[in-house]
Amino acid sequence: MRVLLTGAAGFIGFHIAQALLARGDEVIGVDNLNDYYDVSLKQARLNHLLPHKNFSFHKINIADKESMRPLAKLGPTHVVHLAAQAGVRYSLVNPYAYIESNITGQTVMLELARQLPQLEHFVFASSSSVYGNSAKVPFAVGDAVDHPVSLYAATKRAGELMAWTYAHLPTIPCTGLRYFTV
Repeated sequence: MRVLLTGAAGFIGFHIAQALLARGDEVIGVDNLNDYYDVSLKQARLNHLLPHKNFSFHKINIADKESMRPLAKLGPTHVVHLAAQAGVRYSLVNPYAYIESNITGQTVMLELARQLPQLEHFVFASSSSVYGNSAKVPFAVGDAVDHPVSLYAATKRAGELMAWTYAHLPTIPCTGLRYFTV
């Protein structure tokens, strides 16, 4: 497999990259290395991955469609899209970061996936935040998620709806994962 992995320097992305590389897959890592989380920690993770012959890294903002477009020529067969602006509280301070990364970035990634004739699967990260203040526990995939209580949750739910649409119109095989606190 040749996997395009966004958010490759993040906690989940790093561990997915390690697992993919360990089984012999090729990983095309993308991360913008923003400073929402400790950049030195992200760089340390990358330093661990960079020596691997099946790993390449591209410092790109996923919302920059012109910078992302050339990655399609690398021929990924799978996309694992984890890059996003995280954090509920920060969305009150910088809402535009969420729109850029979680809405525009999701659109760029779905459009990129449409350009991959060899694409077998598109996996993306959503969030348990889409469940809002639901009193029902445990949560279930079929639960109503129509009342987000933060902009972060709203952008992640919007990303799910966008992926649903792309999965049905151009038939991109899609799976969304609703992560809880990692």
